[in-house]
Amino acid sequence: MDKDVLIGQMNKLKEEFGEWAYDIPLPFDVWTRGNLKIPHTRLKRIVQIVKDIVGKPLSECRILDLGSLDGLFSIEFAQQGAETVGVEIREANIKKAIFCKEVLNLKNLEFDLADVRNISVEKYGTFDVIICSGLLYHLTAADAMGLISKMYDITNKIVIIDTHIALKPKKSVLNGKDKYWGLSYHEHNESHSQKQKSKKLWASWDNTDSFWFTRPSLINILKKTGFTSVYECFTPEHINYGNPGLECHDRCTFVAIKGQKQNLITSPSANEIEENWPEKTLTYGIRNFQNQHLKNLYRKIIKKFKI
Repeated sequence: MDKDVLIGQMNKLKEEFGEWAYDIPLPFDVWTRGNLKIPHTRLKRIVQIVKDIVGKPLSECRILDLGSLDGLFSIEFAQQGAETVGVEIREANIKKAIFCKEVLNLKNLEFDLADVRNISVEKYGTFDVIICSGLLYHLTAADAMGLISKMYDITNKIVIIDTHIALKPKKSVLNGKDKYWGLSYHEHNESHSQKQKSKKLWASWDNTDSFWFTRPSLINILKKTGFTSVYECFTPEHINYGNPGLECHDRCTFVAIKGQKQNLITSPSANEIEENWPEKTLTYGIRNFQNQHLKNLYRKIIKKFKI
C-alpha cells in the first residue's frame, strides 16, 4: 500500500463512519486527524502507570482496553509489545480501529465489537492490566458497579480507571445494603432512538442518564469488590486541553490492585479494621488554584505546539 492508497482508504472510512476520535500516526507520516500535534497526556499517564506497576516488561503483558474507540490506547500498548484486546460497542469505531491495526501490521492486537458490560473470563480470559478510561462515567450506577466486579474477576493484577467523579454527593444509590453517592449526568434526550444515540461517539451507548460516583464512594466500591489497595495518580499530569475553562479537577485516574491481603504481626488489631471513607472526605480544597494552574498549562501547550 502506497501513501495515496492509504489516504484514500482513510478518507473513505471517514466519509462512511465520521471523524476519527484520536489522531493516530500511520505509515508515510499520515495521521488519522491530520497530525494536530496535541499531546495526549491521558495516554502518557496510563502507559507510565502500567510500566511502573505491572512488574514485568510490557512485551510479556496481556492488556484489555475497554471502550477502545478507534484504538489509540490499544495501538500504543500493542506497539509497546503487549498482547492487547480492545473492546468497543460502536461499529464506526471498530472499523477504523481494525483499519489502523492492519495498516500497522499489529498481529498482537485484536478488536472485538461487543458491549463491555458483557465481558467475562470465559470469553476473553484473564489480563495483567485492564484499562477503563473514559468509560465508567457513561454507565448507570448498577452497570458501573457490575463492570467493576467483572474487571476484578478478569484481571490478574491491575485495573486503571480514568473517570469523571462527582465533587458533591447529590444522589445516593444502593447496592445490596451498601449506599453510594454521586450525581446523575444526562447523556441523551428521552426521544432519541438507538441509532441517534449510537452516532454520539462521546456519549453512552443506550442509557439516557449515567451516574458519576464521588471519590469516597468509588474507592469504597473498589475496596468492597476485593481490591487490596487503591491509588490515585497525579504524575504524569493529565489535563483537558480541549477547554481551558473546564473544571478538570473532577477527572481522576485510579489504580486498583488485585493482590493478597497482608496481615500484620506487630499490630494484629489493625487486621480487623474495615472502614469505609465517609462522604465529604477526600475533597481537595484547591479548586481555584488548580483551575488557574490548568489554564496556564494549557496556554503553554498552545504556544509550544502552535495549536
